[in-house]
Amino acid sequence: MTAAGQSRSSARDTEATTPPAKRARRSRGKNDRQAVALIPDQPYRAALIELIAERWTMVWQAVPAALAGDDIEGVHDVRVASRRLRAAMDVAVPCFPDDWYRRLHQTAKSITKSLGEVRDRDVLLASLAKERAASTRLERPGLDRIIQRIEAERRQSRVEMEAYLSQLLEGDLPAESRRRFGRIPPDADPVATNDGSGSDPRRILEAGR
Repeated sequence: MTAAGQSRSSARDTEATTPPAKRARRSRGKNDRQAVALIPDQPYRAALIELIAERWTMVWQAVPAALAGDDIEGVHDVRVASRRLRAAMDVAVPCFPDDWYRRLHQTAKSITKSLGEVRDRDVLLASLAKERAASTRLERPGLDRIIQRIEAERRQSRVEMEAYLSQLLEGDLPAESRRRFGRIPPDADPVATNDGSGSDPRRILEAGR
């Protein structure tokens, strides 16, 4: 089995043996925020704008910690945030024009993928460290060689990950995501009443951006 295959297998095994309570705490991440307060009679498209805006914000907030590399959970937090973003964008495909939505949707998927190799190796290295601590003197040289190989793979994966995330931050994606999914202005509140100005809030939301 290749090192990458070992990494993915170890990641799955570690997750499977992690107590449910610990998994729940970890899955919340450091950058989670209170869920968007959706309104019962809010149009479907308007609700998705709110939800996707919130989840893009969580991704952009989590990225700097992943780039800093001071805490391996920084990478995990971005993966969790990007998965939640992808889930929201997956169900919203019919609601938005394909000419601009596709790019943001694909980027959400690419963010998750770009962190996978680093995260898998982080999990594998943590598992190997525990195994080494419990190993005999004769077993350690072999484990050390495996650890060195995985560490080298992780360094290369981080170089690629950092280049991709930095490119995103320096490009137009953050501004584009805010422009397309920014907070709905008060005068477009779906439960607001028409103030007589001639702009029906429900019509504003249904008309598109």
